[in-house]
Parts: sequence; C-alpha cells; structure tokens
Amino acid sequence: MEVLKLIVTQLLGGSTMMNKIKDERITLETAKLLKEKNFNIWVYGSITEYVKTQKDPEYPEGGGPFGWEKGEREVDPTNYFCNNHQGCDYSNKKYRMYAVPTQSLVARWLREVHDIQVYTYSHTVNGAARYIDYVVYVNESAINDSRDEEFQTYEKAMEVGLQVALEKI
Repeated sequence: MEVLKLIVTQLLGGSTMMNKIKDERITLETAKLLKEKNFNIWVYGSITEYVKTQKDPEYPEGGGPFGWEKGEREVDPTNYFCNNHQGCDYSNKKYRMYAVPTQSLVARWLREVHDIQVYTYSHTVNGAARYIDYVVYVNESAINDSRDEEFQTYEKAMEVGLQVALEKI
C-alpha cells in the first residue's frame, strides 16, 4: 500500500491530489431556488437560516442552545436531509431549512428531470494562456462570454449556471 501511495505521489508532482479534490456544495442562494423548484432528493448537508430572533429563557443575555439572531445561519454537513419532507424539514416562521447538495448532483437533476444542460468550459482571452475564465452554457446558449462577467474558477461559473437554469423552471 505504501508503494502505491509513493507512486501516486510521484506521478502527481509530490502531492497527493486525491486528498485535495472535493465536490463543491451549492450556496444558500442556490439552495433556496432548489427548494422553490421542489428539489426533493435526500442529501447529506443542510443549512438552517433563522428569520426571527429568539431568546433562550435560560440565557437572558443572549446565546444558549435555543437562542439565535435573525440572519444567523447554521450549516450541518452531516445531516441527511430532504427539502419539504415532513420527517426532517422543520421549516417554520422562525427558521428555514434547505438541502445543500453538490453542484454535480444539481446539474444531474436539472439534466435528468428538467432536460436542462448546464456546463462550463475554460476559455483563454486574447490568446494569453495564463489568463483563463469560464464560459457557462445553459441549453446550448452562453450566459456569459469574455465581454461579460468573468469567472476565475469552474465552481463559481457552475454556480451561476445552476442559478440561471433553476430560474428557467
């Protein structure tokens, strides 16, 4: 096993890239759109956004396990969660809960359920290989090009593409 790890490390230029690669989760804004569009797939990860301030009676000065401020957010990456499911989505007048899937799962859901393709590709500007931005496509139509908003990472470009696609549903 150690020999295999050494070979992989050498092939990847001295660092094990496998430890650094991770699926990007969507932002709260995209999570809100997903819930609105009835994304109801069970995923690991949720965000709770508090819409009203609540004081914990045991902690009148603030805080405590049952106190929070309006606008406060709590992220739980280990919670198994499904939007609008009565067994786990306890959204109410005090807080809203949202599933937070990976970008790749959302893109697949859009493709398989709504027949909407979202993809990006890297694009060099003016032939300068060191300057790359990402062009986002939703159903074969570019939503940006080199004159519009530039995305310096694939993940930021994909997030915007997902939001545009969700607004089309």
